[in-house]
Amino acid sequence: MRRIAMSLFVVGVAFVSLTSCSKKPAPQKTTVNPLDRVDNSKFQPKNFLHKTFAVKTFSSFPVEVPPHLVIPRIHGAFTSFVKEGEDRQSDDSTDISFLLMSADQYAEYAHGNRQATALYTVDSSHDHEVEFLLPPTKEDAVKYYVVFVNLKTGKAAKMVEADFTLTSGY
Repeated sequence: MRRIAMSLFVVGVAFVSLTSCSKKPAPQKTTVNPLDRVDNSKFQPKNFLHKTFAVKTFSSFPVEVPPHLVIPRIHGAFTSFVKEGEDRQSDDSTDISFLLMSADQYAEYAHGNRQATALYTVDSSHDHEVEFLLPPTKEDAVKYYVVFVNLKTGKAAKMVEADFTLTSGY
């Protein structure tokens, strides 16, 4: 009987010591590279073009997309017209072309290559809405150009009323 009591005592002590020493493993910390997650909520829409201007041959407006922007988007609208007295006239004779170009494409275009490629084009319109998603940016900002082209250059410049904004997201 003494032997059974002693065996039970040893088993009890072993059980208590095993259960009292168990520690839960510390929760694993996950490290996230800050460049892997982009918080676009801090980016405020930028109205980079909101004006009326004359286009004799072509007029360009730069827009810079900041670094780490996942879904940059340019959207806006333009109307072209000719001032005759105080009345605006918009018809096919007031049509202009619209180009959205990268910095390299614009440099080629500005140096005389009028056949240069563009990311987005609108040919011959006097009233058009533009919606274009740009590629995401990485560590550096990327510059683009909005270009308005008067294909039928004549005596008077065509007037353009434009309103364009850079936003992020769908």
